[in-house]
Amino acid sequence: KEYFEVPWAALRCAVEPKFAERSLINHKEYLTNARLVTSTAVDLTEREIITANGRWISYDYLVIATGHPTSVPLTRTERLKQFKE
Repeated sequence: KEYFEVPWAALRCAVEPKFAERSLINHKEYLTNARLVTSTAVDLTEREIITANGRWISYDYLVIATGHPTSVPLTRTERLKQFKE
C-alpha cells in the first residue's frame, strides 16, 4: 500500500474520522530519497530486480517488505473514505 497507518490510532479514526488525516501517512512524505515499488518480485541480482510485470529496476539498497494479506485499501484516499463511511 502507498501509506503507513498508525495501527493504534485506528479505533480513534473509527469514531473521529478527521483524525485519520494525521494517522495515515503517505510513504513519499518521509521516504524523500526513495522510490516505492509495490509489485511482486520474480527475480533479482546484486543490483537489479525484475517485477511481475517484467520491469527491471536498478537499486543501491533493496528493502524487501513482505507485508501480509489484508483487506485494507491500497491507497490513502480509499482508506480515508472507509473511515468516513
